[in-house]
Amino acid sequence: MAHDVRRFPRTMRDFAASHLVSNHAKKCPSRFARRKSANSRNKFGRSTAAKGIWLSTHVWHAKRFRMCRKWGFKIADRSYQRGFRSVLRDSNKNCVIRDRSYYTCVTIQCPDAYSKLSPFSQKSCRGQSSRGEEEECHQLYTPGKYPYGYIGPARFQKLTTENEVHVWIHPSSKPQFLKALIKYYELKQTENSEELGPVEFKNSEMTVSIDSENLSRFHLSGPKCLQKIRDSIRFVGDSPEHDRFLSVAAGSVFSSMRDGEVLYLLIEDPRTTWDRKLGLKHKKVPIDNGEDLDWRANNPPQSQFWNREFREEAIQKRMTDAQYQKLNPDRIHGVVSTEAKIPILLIIRNEGLKALDGVDILIPEPFAKDFWVSLQRRAARASGLRDEYAAHLESKTLYFPLDDVESEAGRASEAATKTELLDKYNGKPHNRRCKYWSALSVKYPFEYKWDELVKDWDSVEEESGGAFVCRDLQKLRRIESGLKGKSESLEEMDPGMLLPVRIQFFGRGRPKKFGMICIPTNEDLISIRMNRNKEIIQTPPLLSKDEEEEEEPMDVLEETPPKGLQGFVSLEAAANEKPINLKWLFEESTKMDDRTTKRKRVNRKKKESKKRRKLEFESRKTEMETEETQKLTTNYRFSADREIAGRLVAGEQSVLGGHGQAVGYICASALRQIASNYHKNKTVVMVRNSTSKYYHPAYLTILKNAIQI
Repeated sequence: MAHDVRRFPRTMRDFAASHLVSNHAKKCPSRFARRKSANSRNKFGRSTAAKGIWLSTHVWHAKRFRMCRKWGFKIADRSYQRGFRSVLRDSNKNCVIRDRSYYTCVTIQCPDAYSKLSPFSQKSCRGQSSRGEEEECHQLYTPGKYPYGYIGPARFQKLTTENEVHVWIHPSSKPQFLKALIKYYELKQTENSEELGPVEFKNSEMTVSIDSENLSRFHLSGPKCLQKIRDSIRFVGDSPEHDRFLSVAAGSVFSSMRDGEVLYLLIEDPRTTWDRKLGLKHKKVPIDNGEDLDWRANNPPQSQFWNREFREEAIQKRMTDAQYQKLNPDRIHGVVSTEAKIPILLIIRNEGLKALDGVDILIPEPFAKDFWVSLQRRAARASGLRDEYAAHLESKTLYFPLDDVESEAGRASEAATKTELLDKYNGKPHNRRCKYWSALSVKYPFEYKWDELVKDWDSVEEESGGAFVCRDLQKLRRIESGLKGKSESLEEMDPGMLLPVRIQFFGRGRPKKFGMICIPTNEDLISIRMNRNKEIIQTPPLLSKDEEEEEEPMDVLEETPPKGLQGFVSLEAAANEKPINLKWLFEESTKMDDRTTKRKRVNRKKKESKKRRKLEFESRKTEMETEETQKLTTNYRFSADREIAGRLVAGEQSVLGGHGQAVGYICASALRQIASNYHKNKTVVMVRNSTSKYYHPAYLTILKNAIQI
């Protein structure tokens, strides 16, 4: 019966099934069944760390976005739709949402936990200090190594009990931070019996737990982000937190709320708002115009969000999709309430950045997909990593870790980019490769080499630590005022210091990554004042102006005949003639059909091409050796026609501004030479891309805001 019970008569199938042992594999489920969201989630869940951990919204994104593997996660990179400009437009007029659940939450529990982290954070490198239940961004350093040993930015949220601090950190800088924390406090890992529980490290008085899977974090940016959240949730009971949220949701988040303010909400299952075409009707609360600044001092938080047992109880009471869909049609208005009461946390982001200000949402992971779909049905536009990178550039700020040059995460990102660009460059034919050194005088087209550039400007020894980035906000403000001529702080520059700057083109040009920030000459400043779009071209290094005059004297130039006029035919007989081999001209047609002759001709051509390739390879090898010798003997600072003061780490044509815009770093010692280069009361520099020979004038401004996540 071919080992198939269905081939037996119906009356004998039960008897045959008990005695039949099949050696054949079961039939593979249908494609429709294999691609169900539940099956895909169970099969390729968060345990697939080798190919990238899946986020809670992975199945939703994978159908609409191009996914990429970054920092050990599978993250949405860009949408398959043409929505690049629309995302930037909605971030300024409507609402844009991004999934940042790949951030890691590190919880530190000990007496006076906030002060225990003071050795890792520099007070001068952060902005306003938090007041109780607020979240603030810190710049982490290895203890005792400031200004070197930079780890990365992190967001601290301290509770009113002062015995617990939650640190949100980027996954690329998590290993370095944990290594420094464990070494400084001599922590040891404990054995956790729970499979999905957080990893814990302990000593006699401190407990550090790492929870990277049980919490999801969404970021909403745009002026209407609070209104989208209000229309997507249904409150449970009444509380001052709910009234506070409703009062600010009706107004503007950027004018009425303080940066880092935290709101605790208790809501129903997000699926209860899916089928509603209009927003929910909440009770009316007077609009807050920013007058109640000490609201948190008068209303202490009463939430169970950070209580893990409370969150697990809500997760256990969650209805499955099948149960919800079975129960929903039986109700007139659908399912309005369930047993699961979900605690969520809202964090206000009001940092003065146009395309990035908004709200961060923390929610338990099993409810994250439902809440994401609820916001999508309220017309919140989803975006990926490419759009987030562009939003940082539009907001004139740096993006961690791709734009950072000091931390281990930033150096790893730079090395990965260099490998990718080199593979792409070497994959091109030799006659299609850009001649970076011989034609453009670019010494390092795919890397920065900050230590070498700083050494050329300040004569810094390698033992001192090399280059470092100035992150002291007060010092950056003094340097900015000194650049405008209001103070004399430019004389107080530490050797090896790099300054983050913003570049704005006021003429033609579109800046790109790895571009060079150069110091203009006096002739450049004069030509810029007369014509800002005048082309200033880089001279090849092997053919300078002096060599041109020596190789082409005036007598030779006078003897060269003039070029022919356009539209006239030359009467010289030898003008258009080419020498032709007589063997090719008088070769007999019978020999053309001879196989032996054909074989000899093909072999002769192969030998000639092989010899030609060998000669070309040797000549290219000689040229490469000559170029490498010239690069080693050429100073990085003076490798181009104009002195190189810094490099660009990101740049593009601004969609909102309509001009070229970039961010980068320059050596602090170079400010003394460009401090007096004014054009309309702004400091002017010359910028040239690594693949271009044209210098473009641009305004230079010091970045005075810290890098954030």
